[in-house]
Amino acid sequence: MKAKTKIGIVGCGAIGREVALFIDKQLSGNVILWGLSDKDVEKAELLSETLSCSPKIIPVDSLIKSVDLVIETASVEAAKHVIEKALSYNTDVVVLSVGALVEDASLLEKAKEKGINIYVPSGAICGVDGVGALSLGEIRKISLTTSKPPKGLVGAHYLVEHKISLDNLKEEKIVFKGSVKEAIKYFPQNINVAAILFLASSFSGKKFASKNGKPAVEVCIKADPHVERNIHRIDIDTEESKVTITIENVPSKTNPKTSALAVLSTQYLLKKLFSSFKIGS
Repeated sequence: MKAKTKIGIVGCGAIGREVALFIDKQLSGNVILWGLSDKDVEKAELLSETLSCSPKIIPVDSLIKSVDLVIETASVEAAKHVIEKALSYNTDVVVLSVGALVEDASLLEKAKEKGINIYVPSGAICGVDGVGALSLGEIRKISLTTSKPPKGLVGAHYLVEHKISLDNLKEEKIVFKGSVKEAIKYFPQNINVAAILFLASSFSGKKFASKNGKPAVEVCIKADPHVERNIHRIDIDTEESKVTITIENVPSKTNPKTSALAVLSTQYLLKKLFSSFKIGS
């Protein structure tokens, strides 16, 4: 009998919890949720108590060393550490805080050299396979405009640094325009979509040129008191096609800075990995 794949989760917040429950209920025939790790040990313990598989609560480094696949659901900084350790222990990784791979592109090269798989869910958007396909051709420009309810942006480092208040906002307000790397730096909990687009558009290894000194992937973030959902509009201009994608996501009930789709995309990726039925790439 084939041994079950041992999985560990780093980060037991809203997304980590939903992913753990999915593994426990839907994938138990092929995998076992072996361990959990979180800087808040009590949070990990409470999650473990809700799972039938009773995963171990252990430090992050020990967890990564002991499993076949580690899932990061914590933060960009945590993701960097998880990936570095996974490379050391030859452990495959699912990364949700995708900004880590944009901030340090060498992590992808190191993984390729060592034969380690890094999996990235599509997050809060659809059409990522299409962006990857277009990267094989000639992409001229990608723009992302993200509109969120003000509460979904409260506490962002950029707003604090630039003294931007969203209190009693009556009209739509542009709070940021810039590059993907700047967006990841200032909005790490809000802008995973930009990082995913950047990686997908670079899938072929080709770098497309920016125009008029502007970043090739332009990011605009708006706070809008009139919307109740996180809205992403993606415009892609290529030699082969012009594409517009609009997604309206319901914010997670437990964390308004993320979306229900972000959770589902991670669950879908895991289902693809551990199922004989495959759709897409």
